[in-house]
Amino acid sequence: MCNRAYQYSNRSNRHHQHPRHWWKEQFKQQFKNALNYPPVNVEELDDRYEVNIYAAGYEKSDFSIGLKGNLLIVSVDKHEKEPTKKKRGQFFQFEPSNFEKRFELNKKINKELIIAEYEAGVLKVTLPKLAEFETMEQEIKVN
Repeated sequence: MCNRAYQYSNRSNRHHQHPRHWWKEQFKQQFKNALNYPPVNVEELDDRYEVNIYAAGYEKSDFSIGLKGNLLIVSVDKHEKEPTKKKRGQFFQFEPSNFEKRFELNKKINKELIIAEYEAGVLKVTLPKLAEFETMEQEIKVN
């Protein structure tokens, strides 16, 4: 049995599978990850929501952000300038690719003041709340 194929796999206790089929697990994992690509964090703060999309490998100009009714649509349509010719022995786990994320906005969002910034591989979209929906804080003294 050839063990060479196992060096490319991250499987720890799946040695019962024939080495020629190591790629099937890799494909399943990559397909599963593609459904959640890119990863997103959404946080509600007192005066706004913040949507952070981990999207390393892109440029600011690659992003398209827009509103369609109550949907915030964030997408990238990345066209390769020149196709990269893969050489023998190369292995790529990441290449920036196209994606689209849709977020349904609630009635609390001030759609006029939505802003986005891209820094250090994270696209941050700030969704400010309307004034009547901001969380009010008040300290109450105990007598």
